[in-house]
Amino acid sequence: MKHLFYLGMLALTSLPACTDSPSNQANLLSDAPVVATRILIDGEECIKLDPSLLEDTVVFPLSHFIEKPEIIKLDDKDEALTGSPFAYVSEHHILTIQMDNTPYKLFDRQGNFITNIGSIGQGPGEYNSIYSAVLDEHTRRVYLLPFFGNSVLVYDFQGNVCPPIPLVHEGIVGQIALRGDTLLVMGSPQPKRFAFSVWIQDLKGNLIKEIPTSRLDFDFRGVLVVSNQNRPNYADLSFWIPKAQQDSLYEVSIEKGQLIPRFTAHFQGDALVPHMYGEFPGYFVGEATGQWMQTRKNDDGKIERRIVGETPSYYIVDKKTLKGAYLVIENDFLGGIRLPNPMAMEKGGYSPCFDPGDLQEMLEDALRSDRLTEEQRKYLSDILANIDENDNNYILYGKMKQD
Repeated sequence: MKHLFYLGMLALTSLPACTDSPSNQANLLSDAPVVATRILIDGEECIKLDPSLLEDTVVFPLSHFIEKPEIIKLDDKDEALTGSPFAYVSEHHILTIQMDNTPYKLFDRQGNFITNIGSIGQGPGEYNSIYSAVLDEHTRRVYLLPFFGNSVLVYDFQGNVCPPIPLVHEGIVGQIALRGDTLLVMGSPQPKRFAFSVWIQDLKGNLIKEIPTSRLDFDFRGVLVVSNQNRPNYADLSFWIPKAQQDSLYEVSIEKGQLIPRFTAHFQGDALVPHMYGEFPGYFVGEATGQWMQTRKNDDGKIERRIVGETPSYYIVDKKTLKGAYLVIENDFLGGIRLPNPMAMEKGGYSPCFDPGDLQEMLEDALRSDRLTEEQRKYLSDILANIDENDNNYILYGKMKQD
């Protein structure tokens, strides 16, 4: 967004289908080696990756993971403008995240602005930094968990502040998920303050069930809590830990009341660096070299951007065949642009936001590609012809395919 300018017209369009059919994409790892084994931990199956067996890099088209996407142009009203890098998209609504002093904003599914969700500050219903957010159609509420929060902030779809949900354990860094009329909280371990860091509670702050977290043995400071939640009614949990150590991705089993290790990577020697796990339907994914945490700082010493090195950083493992490789994902909906972070899919979708100028450059690059069909070329040309540098952000949204 270069200026605040109201155009008034909104566009919601579907991108043309890609040339690669699911059958053509199904065997992308067919020539890759088996890189993992199945082991039992307390009677439960866990997949164990040997990273030293990863060899070639396999390029996956984004269409292998997500359904036919949409480009959604957000409302251009002054109060709708956002610099959000990504959004949460539900059946009928869009929630853009906080960016600097711009709060969360709620739109309908066509990109029409509805309301701000809270505001930046220290007062009731205000926040400075949010770690986890839930956009829930059933309760028609937005739930925000601040860093080291003592409660979950709650807003209705008109932007009104609702009574917050007190947390059973306060001052956590964590992820949240709704399960009916209950709240699943997944926090970083703080053994000196409370014994359990994963629990189920009701929406009034009453504990229902605590899930033992004795498996988790590390200092919570600097730990990032990761939960992809890319399958319906399923929650996984892993951590980015500053002190490099062996760890796992866990299934959060409410029924069994356990954290069940489902995936781990056995890094050895100098290969053991801070790393991250994720989960897609049918696959485990991960970051193998710690390079995503490298930073470039400006002259004032502030972080300017994250840097991914030339060494392959990401990998993928097929849950059924245990074959795996280093991973690159190309956005074949935009002519093959590579995703800087292949793990940037969570809560069942892929939904980056683009400044109109950035999207314009992407479309110009895509139209120079010889990989587009005529239908795709016409479609992207039409979008490009209608972009204005003063537009609000655009969202590229695709729902994640399920097993």
